[in-house]
Amino acid sequence: MKTMGKYIIGLDAGTTKVKAVLFDFSGHQIADASENNRVITCNGSWNEQDMDALWEIMTSCVRRLMVHSGVRKDEISAIGLSAQGEGLWLLDRNGKTIRNAILWNDGRAAELVSRLKQDPELIDAIKLQIGSFIKPGSTIVQIKWLAENEPEQFEKAAVIFTCKDFLRYKMTGVIKWELTDASCSCLDMVALEYPRELFRRLGIEKALEKLPERIGATECAGYLTKEAADAMGLLEGTPVSGGMLDTVATAVGAGATEVNSVCTILGTTGMNLMTMEHYEPDLLFNGWECHMERGKYVKGMGMMAAMPNQNWVLTELFGVKELNDALFAELEPILADMEPGEGGLMYLPHIDPSGERAPFLDPTASAQIMGIKTTTTKYQILHAVMEGVCFGLRACLEGIPKEHPILLSGGGAKSNIWPQLLADCTGRSIRVCEATELAAKGAALSAAMMLGEVPGHYSVEGFYQIKREITPDPARTPRYDLLYEMYRSAQEAARPFWRQRAAFLKGR
Repeated sequence: MKTMGKYIIGLDAGTTKVKAVLFDFSGHQIADASENNRVITCNGSWNEQDMDALWEIMTSCVRRLMVHSGVRKDEISAIGLSAQGEGLWLLDRNGKTIRNAILWNDGRAAELVSRLKQDPELIDAIKLQIGSFIKPGSTIVQIKWLAENEPEQFEKAAVIFTCKDFLRYKMTGVIKWELTDASCSCLDMVALEYPRELFRRLGIEKALEKLPERIGATECAGYLTKEAADAMGLLEGTPVSGGMLDTVATAVGAGATEVNSVCTILGTTGMNLMTMEHYEPDLLFNGWECHMERGKYVKGMGMMAAMPNQNWVLTELFGVKELNDALFAELEPILADMEPGEGGLMYLPHIDPSGERAPFLDPTASAQIMGIKTTTTKYQILHAVMEGVCFGLRACLEGIPKEHPILLSGGGAKSNIWPQLLADCTGRSIRVCEATELAAKGAALSAAMMLGEVPGHYSVEGFYQIKREITPDPARTPRYDLLYEMYRSAQEAARPFWRQRAAFLKGR
């Protein structure tokens, strides 16, 4: 094993971009390098990646990080990984790739999911045991699809796991499946074992012998082989931690480590990741995964669309073709001067064509703007749309005590308006993180804990830096409490319209 250095590398292999980020042991982001990933799309809804090509992208990224940072090889203490979750990543008995990886956003198993949903008892049993409803991108579903549609590839596969664990295998030569990734759809959330009876009911019991030994996020998963070290420009023997699924790594990277802590990613979706002390089986439309720390869990509940609501208004009402800092500098003083519910407007933020998924599931849900008069301005509409998104996030956070602040990340965290509006609408303090690459930071933390540099129960002050903290305005929050009740009532009143609208569009 190599001697202790000064820095940790956090790797994040996202679907569209691969990032290598250098951190010190206080969690400060020192340098980074990134490279576009390559997704192969075919047959309309099939999304795959060349596994070996991804490894080449990752090694290239790390080499450029080392050159850009000027850090020596012997100054790297450890490596942690994060990556896209779910999907299907296969190896044969010789550790070689068999076919392109099938990704989490692949749609080829849609008909299979529809067929499985004809057995509601099975679907409920799956949700209660693995903590998530199945979808076409679920690993457990894709295993069944492979067995039914590519039986020769299923037979050839000796290892089934996911992206991060494949990359770690390429780094260390050790095959393990880390718990946060395995728990997406292939783990009994109470026993933390593979659900043998569930695999039997799905007709894929044989796949159990292909699932690797499990490992925790902060455990040592192996050491860089000479081949991997040479490819990455690092030292042979550098230790590698188990790492995490990207969503869990993002929550951890933001500081959501204590029970009931919340990380909200205000981006394309409005994802809320809550650290829970126990797994609580339910049939709600959410997803549960293991946390970085054994014994804790992460419950994810995300609106289908967050920032796309704002972007739609800016495109259609303001004629904006490209978002930029100058635009927000112009809009923010106008928006900051508005009162809660300015102009008596209410907005339901269900703008995604797929409807809504949290805190309720309704594929017919659509967005509405209510209360428009001849005096209504486009600025008031934009303000109402932002309020509606914040109410949607508030609904996802019901049940989490308000004394726990929201750790905010994503594109909305860069604004001066969104954090204050979210604080006022939810009655919660908002902490905006200093680091920008939070998934990589979470991965780096898993490596630091592996080395014993960060205690198991640490404080935010130890590894995290908060850029700014925003508290709710006591004069505005009571008004937003009233508006929130109106928002919930408007949602219920809109449901019959959603159903009628869907039927109308289908021509019935």
